[in-house]
Amino acid sequence: MTLRREDRGGGVAVLTIDRPEARNALSPETRSGFAEHFESMAEDEAVRAVVVTGAGGHFCAGGDVKTMGSRDPSAMEERLAEMVRVAEIAITFPKPVVAAVHGHAAGAGASIACLADVVVAGDSAKFTVSFLDIGLVPDWGLTYTLPRRVGRAAARRLALTRERVDADEAHRLGIADVRAPDGEVMAVALERARTLAASALGGYAALKAMMEDREALRAALQAEARTQIERSRTWEHREGVAAFREKRRPDYVRAASA
Repeated sequence: MTLRREDRGGGVAVLTIDRPEARNALSPETRSGFAEHFESMAEDEAVRAVVVTGAGGHFCAGGDVKTMGSRDPSAMEERLAEMVRVAEIAITFPKPVVAAVHGHAAGAGASIACLADVVVAGDSAKFTVSFLDIGLVPDWGLTYTLPRRVGRAAARRLALTRERVDADEAHRLGIADVRAPDGEVMAVALERARTLAASALGGYAALKAMMEDREALRAALQAEARTQIERSRTWEHREGVAAFREKRRPDYVRAASA
């Protein structure tokens, strides 16, 4: 099981990405698990708020690069369709969602954190929009959520430079809403979730719906999926994946002239 759910009292469910040996990189099982759990929790009246976190000292290192590089177009299209579905479910989830982030939140890990209504960052938290490292573009709705958190100019800069942002800078920019010592991240996240769980959830859901632009969200998700499929077929992506597997820096200049 790479994604586990536990009830923590007060109507709060904790969803933990549980692949610590891979810094919680997303496997196909994890991606499908997100959709199943969020759909189930939306219907479960006992769940009034959700905390998303990662096991073993890290939040999520993004997509599992070891599983990338396939030239099977149908497999890529299926993966991206699932990503679109999960991101829309999470962003429009009618109940409070809190992310408890420690360690790396890179690539899709940063995207998943930004799906939350409230992001709690520990001292060790590091956010990196790292998709370009393997010749890809942001997904999981990050082109929709990040500009709404930090503004368009900062979102563009973070995506293009792949700058690693520590907890203090993330809080200053607005990626993180709350700072906490590492040992208190989950306690703070649970406290926030329980406070929000006591809200009038019908009103909470209505307010979230009013503040989201569903048309813009779906357009962003479809653009991400379409572009990601195109990028996955390029030599740049193949070079990025090969470099990761061979533990070296990608050489996009040399590869382009080969």
